[in-house]
Amino acid sequence: MPILLNKDVYRPAATPANLPFGVRSTGYYKIRPPYTSTDFTTSFVHLYWCARGNGIIEFAGRRRNLGRNQVALYYSNMRHYWYADRHNWELYWLSIDGPFAASFVTALRLEANVYNAGPAPVALFQTLRRLVRQTSRQAELRACATAFTILTRAADSQADKTDEMMNAVVQCMHQKYDSPKLNIKTLAASLRIGRVAFFTRFRAAMGISPGAYLGRLRVQKALSLLKNTNFSIAAISRQCGYTDANYFSRVICRTTGCSPLQFRRGSSSTTCR
Repeated sequence: MPILLNKDVYRPAATPANLPFGVRSTGYYKIRPPYTSTDFTTSFVHLYWCARGNGIIEFAGRRRNLGRNQVALYYSNMRHYWYADRHNWELYWLSIDGPFAASFVTALRLEANVYNAGPAPVALFQTLRRLVRQTSRQAELRACATAFTILTRAADSQADKTDEMMNAVVQCMHQKYDSPKLNIKTLAASLRIGRVAFFTRFRAAMGISPGAYLGRLRVQKALSLLKNTNFSIAAISRQCGYTDANYFSRVICRTTGCSPLQFRRGSSSTTCR
């Protein structure tokens, strides 16, 4: 059975007009099974947002359910294939292209995958469809801004979920940074997940690896102690989780360009020897 309702709109121009990215197309599908899409590969970024029902969508040959309040994101040069076999299915979608389309969604930390994202922003998609129909420069700019809002809303939903899972880890780091035993292995063990999964999840949430985050936190605390206390270099090293004062000094030197003692004296322009 064909799609019951198909409201799609395409930009008249082949490319966005001097914009970092532009909205190539947008639309809405109301599907009754059985239905199978065409099998195709695109040269643009494509987002589906499910408003109702459930269907099957494929990523790299893997079947994934795409249900209500979930989004599916495809990058360019990915195979598109999806179908409804048992349930009615309603999807809103948009596609963006242009020189920075891929880098924009990458900067939002949206990978090609299926995400829980909350209710579809129907009003925004309706506005986007109206703007893409128009051919003025102003409408194209406003369409770009509306797509930006839709994509950042999807990214915010995913980031909020990830931040919630990593919140306890970040809190633990700030409370126990002074312990030399605190590292990726012990943090992952506290969550009862593998080190690779922990590393990936933390980086997605914070935009930095857990080791780098902990290292920066320790250095930040050390610099504060160097400037605001009279503790010895060895004592500050221990208080910031470093068991080797010489290694601690090298870390401070790499960070500030000077030794801990030089930093304390305010000689930040002096390089370490």
